Amino acid sequence: MKKNVKITAFTAILITVLAAGITAKTKYDANGESVSFWKELFVGKQKYVEYDDVELQTNNVFQQQKQRPSTMIYDPVAKRAGVSTYFETMFFKFSFSEADREIIIKAVDLYLDDFANKRLIRNNNKTTKMYGKGKCFAEFGTVKLMMNHEANTTFKTGYRFEKKSPYFVISVQGAKDEAPNQPKYTVKDFPTVTMYFTRAQAKDFAAKLNQDQLNTLQAEYEEKISGFQNKIIQEKEEYNGPEKDVYEE
Repeated sequence: MKKNVKITAFTAILITVLAAGITAKTKYDANGESVSFWKELFVGKQKYVEYDDVELQTNNVFQQQKQRPSTMIYDPVAKRAGVSTYFETMFFKFSFSEADREIIIKAVDLYLDDFANKRLIRNNNKTTKMYGKGKCFAEFGTVKLMMNHEANTTFKTGYRFEKKSPYFVISVQGAKDEAPNQPKYTVKDFPTVTMYFTRAQAKDFAAKLNQDQLNTLQAEYEEKISGFQNKIIQEKEEYNGPEKDVYEE
């Protein structure tokens, strides 16, 4: 009896999924490419434009800093930009609104000015949050292709001495997973993640958050979406045009 109930339930779910696939509307990813229902279901939809590489450091499982070749990302729908990188054994995508990106850019300027004028102090309890704080959207998972978890959290900007070197830091507060419909046994939260930047890396990161560059990415995305939508409209107009027997002599 229980086996029959399970089979019936599975059949109902399968029918629902198939129906959703048939009736699903066309969706577009961050690159303006159309995404089928099945591709989104099994692979996921590319939410971000990956527009540049950037270097920074985060901790590994032994709590040692490790250089992380990372990628700048931009979400043209939410209009958030940030970075994707690794921390310990997890992969993260951190994105920030325009107002919060301005906090980071100004923090880098303050850090560079304090460095140049020898005003840096060694009290990490104060300095890691010296230049301001803001909000951050985090996505995370155990591998890059399975970013099933997300959270709205906060970040702090400042600097931190490691041995004799003062690094600019962005510290993203750990938070609980807010993604819906997660299995019972899964990653429920993530720890606080601190990203370390040398002076050159901090300056490079701030430059790549520049709004002018992001405006260009936004315009390219909107142009692609508009092109796809116009093509669909044109095809529907052609199909729904006056009836005519093309074989009539």
